Amino acid sequence: MSGLITSTDVNELINNNVDSLINTNETKEMSLESMTLLVNIEILKNLENKIKKEFSELKERQDRVSELHKLIKEINSVTTDNQIDCTGNTKLTNLLAKAQEYGVEIQEGKLKFNKEERERLIDNIRLTVDDFNVLNDMQLQTVTRLTTERYESYQLARSIMKPLHEDKINKARAARGG
Repeated sequence: MSGLITSTDVNELINNNVDSLINTNETKEMSLESMTLLVNIEILKNLENKIKKEFSELKERQDRVSELHKLIKEINSVTTDNQIDCTGNTKLTNLLAKAQEYGVEIQEGKLKFNKEERERLIDNIRLTVDDFNVLNDMQLQTVTRLTTERYESYQLARSIMKPLHEDKINKARAARGG
């Protein structure tokens, strides 16, 4: 999903939110300025919700990267003679199980790793971290784009509201005769 607000999105927002108000007494008396403001608020809320969703996913993935970094640190701290023995080390076995859930290829039930197996394990963890970081970078670009789009939508709303407000002031002056 691109995240860009299309005219279809705007029409959907209008149909879903404004049409439900049209039959109420409040909206029959609502000015064009108020209706425009209502639509702009919905667009901004929609973008804000998309940003929050994307950021939440980004944060979750970054937490996984942190967990995998902890695993590498733990592996390095328990390594003796370039070998790892996880027997009785619940912290390390739990981290390995989590890493496996995250997609790191680890032989099921393996608790002892020789020098080559240790190096392959660390390589597998680093490759998974690299994959997560690539996804994080792409998602961060999406969050940045959505944030920029939200700011531009806000600026557009302001540029729409200013002439409407000035028109209202001019009409009031004309009605007053001056």
